[in-house]
Amino acid sequence: MPENHYENLLRAVSTPETLGYELLRDILLPDLLGQEAPGILYWAGKDLARRLPLSQLDDLPTFFAQFNFGELKLSQQTKNRYIYQLGGQQIARRQKAFSNADFQLETGFIAQQVQQLTQTVAEGQLEFDRDKITIIVQTDHTDVPQATAIDNPITLHHFGSTDAPAEKPTTDTRTSATPVTDLMPKRTQRHKRGWFSRN
Repeated sequence: MPENHYENLLRAVSTPETLGYELLRDILLPDLLGQEAPGILYWAGKDLARRLPLSQLDDLPTFFAQFNFGELKLSQQTKNRYIYQLGGQQIARRQKAFSNADFQLETGFIAQQVQQLTQTVAEGQLEFDRDKITIIVQTDHTDVPQATAIDNPITLHHFGSTDAPAEKPTTDTRTSATPVTDLMPKRTQRHKRGWFSRN
């Protein structure tokens, strides 16, 4: 069974936080990847979609909000085309702060989710317009992609809701049920036990 990265993220945080998102996206990654950054980020977005498969396209806006990708809206849909608008204050701030702000990661992510959920080959492209980004995903119903079936789509958690997601039994013995904070010694406990011991 493939690793459920989304559930791992939920165990690591209690609230959705950016954690240096802008620093990584707009300074570090462009510097590391150079001129190839847009192409690499597009395929990285597709890979993320494979690791975090959604159960329905209607979950895309919620996913984008949770992971600080911006406000996503489906503005038009035809048989072979999905047109999304990506906007919001975060998008406007990124475009204002960084002249080379890139949204290929988001484009690849959407294109792969469409491909997985429609079982058709899908590719995306960007169109820029001031504070709004248009992402157009074109599908080809005559071409069926290889191995795009979703075995275990993620169930999105809605932060702040009173309905807690049901715990799924795990058979993976590598993960610990003990929260990370309980494994770290408290300030008053440092003299009682070694850093790596659980006693």
